[in-house]
Amino acid sequence: MIDENLLKQLEEIVNSVDLTVIPYQRGNSIRIKHFVIRKSKHGYLIYDSQANKQVTSYYSKAAAVAHVYCNVNRIQDHDRIKRLDDTLSKHHVDSLFYKNTVQTTKDELKRSVAELRLDIALHDTQDAKDQLEYYILG
Repeated sequence: MIDENLLKQLEEIVNSVDLTVIPYQRGNSIRIKHFVIRKSKHGYLIYDSQANKQVTSYYSKAAAVAHVYCNVNRIQDHDRIKRLDDTLSKHHVDSLFYKNTVQTTKDELKRSVAELRLDIALHDTQDAKDQLEYYILG
């Protein structure tokens, strides 16, 4: 039924992976190793459970997870992650503004300009998210 060689290979893969690095959600928090990410009304807060203190906060979940992965893998790229998070935050708020303008304005010129800017803001938001996901997925 099940090939013994395949079963041994699968067992070796499972045993070689450090399961503490795999993120899991418990309640309203995400846990990765000894770090805890919690959503607040101002963004995502990162706590170090070993030091029992708050490390930092981010606007997006992707930036918070990327920050923790950099800590776990000992990569010192937190400034770039913060810049990407600030970019994502700015363009996300811009897209909300332009979307509202498109929905409420009666002026066609204003609507077409807002649609163009909305498209640019959505593209820049997605681009920042993609760069943050690169830190997470490698």
